[in-house]
Amino acid sequence: MKRIAVSLLLFAAVTPLAAQTPVNWDSLGAETQRVLTSYLRLNTTNPPGNEIQTARFLQEILRENGIESQILDTAELGAGRANLYARLRGNGSKKAIALVSHMDVVPVTPAFWSVDPFGGVVKDGFLYGRGALDMKGEGIAELMAMLAIKRSGVPLNRDIVFIGNADEELGGTGAETFVEKHADLLKDVEFLITEGGSNPLDHGRLLYYGVSVSEKRTFWQRMTVHGIPSHGSRPTKNNPVPRLVAALDRIAHYETPIRVTPGVRKYLHDLSSQFTGDHATWLSDVDAALKIPAARDWILGNVEWNAILRNTISETGLSGSSKTNVIPAEATADLDIRLLPDQDTAAFRAELVKVVNDTAVHWTTILPPKAPLESPIETDLFRAVERAAHERDPKALITTVMLTGATDRPTYRALGIVTYGLDPFKVELEDDQRGVHGNDERVSLENLRFGPHFFYDILRYVQ
Repeated sequence: MKRIAVSLLLFAAVTPLAAQTPVNWDSLGAETQRVLTSYLRLNTTNPPGNEIQTARFLQEILRENGIESQILDTAELGAGRANLYARLRGNGSKKAIALVSHMDVVPVTPAFWSVDPFGGVVKDGFLYGRGALDMKGEGIAELMAMLAIKRSGVPLNRDIVFIGNADEELGGTGAETFVEKHADLLKDVEFLITEGGSNPLDHGRLLYYGVSVSEKRTFWQRMTVHGIPSHGSRPTKNNPVPRLVAALDRIAHYETPIRVTPGVRKYLHDLSSQFTGDHATWLSDVDAALKIPAARDWILGNVEWNAILRNTISETGLSGSSKTNVIPAEATADLDIRLLPDQDTAAFRAELVKVVNDTAVHWTTILPPKAPLESPIETDLFRAVERAAHERDPKALITTVMLTGATDRPTYRALGIVTYGLDPFKVELEDDQRGVHGNDERVSLENLRFGPHFFYDILRYVQ
């Protein structure tokens, strides 16, 4: 009898909690499309954000489904801005899991879009709109997965927390304010899912399911050179523009050192199974490969691999005179710097100062880096992701990826929460590259059925 009881306990530990009412996934997919279409039509371009309209939109959907929510931090975040918080309660026998998204989007230049970026247009099997991938689409996939859990009556050991943050795309003040003001709402949260992962397709072939457990650190810098303003018809040595250009040229020719972090080493080793010949050999031992000129050229020729193997510098913003015939009083340049998670910021800037070697160049930190982010993978949540992924693609590779961009995850990780970047969609490499922060951002209608179901299973299996 005792042996039977133990067996039942072991079975319960690995068996997901069953739904009491089956989910009609075709119906939920259609509902997801309707909800996301309405969500994309709310213009939350940051600046100014105006996320309170989306917070109210999401709150109404939650209310209709019997889930209480709170609109928070309106005073702290300023006019038109807000955070959103809701909780679907379980029995509390395990710690909670949080689903986090941001409600703001980056600006658009409508002239470069083939459709209205805030029109929620469906064309050729895709739903277009700013935020379709980053990250209103994921936010709605999270929401619909939580609603499916509630409607289907899955018994919950963990509460499911749903959070919508303001201002992720610019300053991160939404998440920072939420963590600072409402740590009590997060004290029982063990796991957190938000953006940062990837499930890339190469012409329809799934490369892998990527769980982001780390990300690079944003360390934006501004270079300023002062001069003496005068008429452009009489050149002088006090023009700050040539001096700034010379400094930028030195940085452009500077190659930051290659450094293989443990997570990246594992990621590239995992990818080696998808290659053959020398390419497979090189990726299986990237440290050795980087000493071989041909291997090094091939590896660093991949823009993603290059970015996760070194600190990167992109010269982006330039400013001088507003008139062609005026020598300006100052010239500035902005650098988009992304550091490996363990890079010391003071040491890196000191190296840049040394490379430029000009005391006339003044340095200002535009955006200081967040805390380093690294989350463990030996967790119930990682195993739930593996199970949900393999049910869909039995032979798929599930690997850990380093995000080259930035998210709000470090802000939540500082509370000790295990934070993963997960993508509910399978996205073609071309769509991801051109659409996120680019033009004609879109998500396939097929993904709007896939994503909520994928997240639903993860939430069910982690119970």
